[in-house]
Amino acid sequence: MKKTFAFIAMAAAMLAAGTANAQLGLNIGYAPTTFTTKTTIGNTTNTSTSEMNGFFVGVNYNHSLGQGIGLSVGLQGRYNTKTSTGSANFVVVSNSDKSTTTQILLDVPVLFNYSFALGRGAKLTAFVGPTLSYAVYGNTHVTTNTNILGSTSTAENDYPMYGDNSSNERMDLSAAFGLAFQYNAFRLFGGYRMGLSDLNNGDNVSTKTSGYFVGLGMAL
Repeated sequence: MKKTFAFIAMAAAMLAAGTANAQLGLNIGYAPTTFTTKTTIGNTTNTSTSEMNGFFVGVNYNHSLGQGIGLSVGLQGRYNTKTSTGSANFVVVSNSDKSTTTQILLDVPVLFNYSFALGRGAKLTAFVGPTLSYAVYGNTHVTTNTNILGSTSTAENDYPMYGDNSSNERMDLSAAFGLAFQYNAFRLFGGYRMGLSDLNNGDNVSTKTSGYFVGLGMAL
């Protein structure tokens, strides 16, 4: 893991030093996330999943290495959210409770890519590489309605996803791969990311992320 982080830092420093030979890109897109949690009790392992809608916006520098090969380093902000009744991310609620979970992350994708020229200003690019993510903020807001003898009372509580009383980890490392189609300055891309890190430091519990992503980009 430490070697991977060092590689990402080295790649970012290399591109920052050579931006004169790099192409700047702007990106926006949709990236839902699935959290898969495995809980082991004795010889039994139970698996549960939870989904969040996700949206991202960011920039990237693609540095040409020659022969159609490039190395792209980016920085993007990602916003995940889920609203539901009777279920929640990372906290236990009753069947009538309404919950809204919000998560804000910073992503640093480092992607090797290879482009195929299609002619008339179009090209197809395949990419693969690691993405380092850091959760800046995470919270679940729960609204509970209680009816006692015909009188309804409402209680609202917030449950932070991170901090001293949480077993959730902020840092995540994932592998991403996909394809991008570019026509002149405009780009349509999509792919899949698979989490490699365990995001729960509790005993006998493991949580990993996964999900597809699609987006639009513009090369400047």
